[in-house]
Amino acid sequence: MIICKNLVLGYDEPITPKFNLMIDDNQWIGIIGKNGAGKSTFMKTILGNLAPNSGELQILGNQPGKLNHLISYIPQEREINLSDKMSGLNLILSSYRGQCWGLALYSKQLKQRAAELIELVGATTYAHQAFNTLSGGQKKRIYLAQALINQPRLLLLDEPLADLDPHAKQHFIEALQQIHRYQQLGLFIISHDMHEIASHLDAFIHFSGNGVHFCETIECVKEDTYVGI
Repeated sequence: MIICKNLVLGYDEPITPKFNLMIDDNQWIGIIGKNGAGKSTFMKTILGNLAPNSGELQILGNQPGKLNHLISYIPQEREINLSDKMSGLNLILSSYRGQCWGLALYSKQLKQRAAELIELVGATTYAHQAFNTLSGGQKKRIYLAQALINQPRLLLLDEPLADLDPHAKQHFIEALQQIHRYQQLGLFIISHDMHEIASHLDAFIHFSGNGVHFCETIECVKEDTYVGI
């Protein structure tokens, strides 16, 4: 799914040393590190929005940006302007093949898939409500269903648990559990609340001052108190 060879991340100046990684398909990976260590930069580089300083990065066997229709990304902060009548369901439907031109036609099969995803993320009771009236936790579950509508092979989540109260956070984690159980896709998740999701992940990428390390267990990063463990 992901191959990094002597990769260096950064903007005008590098922010990581060279590192090598190989992540298999359908792996669920936690990305951990202090602010500014390169976590979000890594996601932007995967998407092709930012070029690496040096080295090689392959995403699903291609250069970054070439297969973004197979990648869904939910950023930490998201502002969208919607009409007051736009429901969560219609937001999900409108994202189907959103990279294509032309008038969207919602087939019976597409509506059925949207309904299945809404049930999967636990948003059935409010999916038909106006999106702008939903709580932060409800919106994040709609975003999660939206991210899955095009059947991605890789899902990128940047701090999805931030700003959620404990109840909403638990519901979101339960939605991720359901996705892990029934969907075949890789997941990269950045979180400062990693202890709450760690048991559902396969491994971790640790961005630290000593480099970028792949860890199969959470114990290897427990020395960093910022991960909340």
